[in-house]
Amino acid sequence: MVSYVWKINQLNIHNAFLNGTLDEDVYMQQPPGFINSTLSSHVCWLHKSLYGLKQAPWEWYTHLSDYLFSIGFCASKIDSSLFILFIGADIFYLLVYVDDILLTGSNSALLHRLIQLLSSEFKLRDLGAVHYFLGIEVHPTSMSFYKLVDTPISTSNVTVMLNCLFSDPIQFRQIIGAFQYLTFIRPDIYFAINKVCQFMDAFTDTYWAAVKCILCYLKGMISFGLHITRNSSFALHSFTYAN
Repeated sequence: MVSYVWKINQLNIHNAFLNGTLDEDVYMQQPPGFINSTLSSHVCWLHKSLYGLKQAPWEWYTHLSDYLFSIGFCASKIDSSLFILFIGADIFYLLVYVDDILLTGSNSALLHRLIQLLSSEFKLRDLGAVHYFLGIEVHPTSMSFYKLVDTPISTSNVTVMLNCLFSDPIQFRQIIGAFQYLTFIRPDIYFAINKVCQFMDAFTDTYWAAVKCILCYLKGMISFGLHITRNSSFALHSFTYAN
């Protein structure tokens, strides 16, 4: 999609599990507040799915996939959550995870038409270009290169340096305190922070320079992530999170 510069739309289905139609007999007690006083011993015979039913996720998926098949989509043989549609020379991909949907394709006008078709069958919200999906934050950018500080600390050993004491100890301690919280989610700076923390009582300009090095490293990593760029090779790449 990135190589072709296709727009990726994100859709959200309202109350997705309520769209499922039950094809088996399911009964439930009358819910509190809706009990028929004259027929209090009777139970409800469900025709539609409800949240909390074990059948609900499957019935919702069945309803969605049946509708997608009816408008021309076919299921991927690799991933059951991926659906593909061919319209002439154009191709469209729909990826679903429970009530969140990503939709992209080679024709923007037809893509908009597909969203209209989906909204005629389901109550949905068009969130526009994808920005957050399955814990992944997406930021389209035209920048290809970032100037980064390679390491959060000098590659040489940090030892006690007998030079001028730093003039603002309060500022130094405040920044170090903030660093302590950051190490919970940034283990890559743990060693550097541990080093500068060893000189909290008597720190010099040398250690302040080490702190600034950590700050420059973090500033360069603010946009750090998986940068998926356009290419013509169409080689298959995979990524995994490992700490």
